[in-house]
Amino acid sequence: YRCHDCLGDPLFCLKCCRDEHWRLPFHKIGKWNGGFFEEMSLTKIGMEIYLGHQRKPCPILGDIHEWEDTDEPIYQLSKDLPTILELPFLNGKQCITIVDKSRVHSLIIYFCQCLNTCTADKQLFEMGMFPASFTQPKTAFTFPVLDGFTFDNFECGTLAMNYYNKLRKKT
Repeated sequence: YRCHDCLGDPLFCLKCCRDEHWRLPFHKIGKWNGGFFEEMSLTKIGMEIYLGHQRKPCPILGDIHEWEDTDEPIYQLSKDLPTILELPFLNGKQCITIVDKSRVHSLIIYFCQCLNTCTADKQLFEMGMFPASFTQPKTAFTFPVLDGFTFDNFECGTLAMNYYNKLRKKT
């Protein structure tokens, strides 16, 4: 794997790519297919984000992978679809759409479920993201993308839809 956003476009094995990017989930990676680096997302190589327990699964969730059905995933990629798209489900795991200044991402995020923890929207706030919904967040915007839009809007009169379309085209 090659990261196109890390300085020097470094090469990684699968495990190292996930381990190196747990704090950089918005980086764009490519997978060598024998002829060139094909665009790939960190989510598709198994990167998952756990909130509230220093990168580890919440103990309340137990073994979250215990009941996985890997024979029949809920979401199947088609050969004729682009490799980067919004993924509502990936192998039965729900993805959250995150809009960042670099592009639009689909990430698997597990919220802390402990009894005294804060709500999902506040957990996203703590990670530097503004949720589109406060009850059941399915989409969130990073603070840098909100700052970027505000700057473009004030300086250039950019409309929100135009700014979003720019990010979608980069995706």
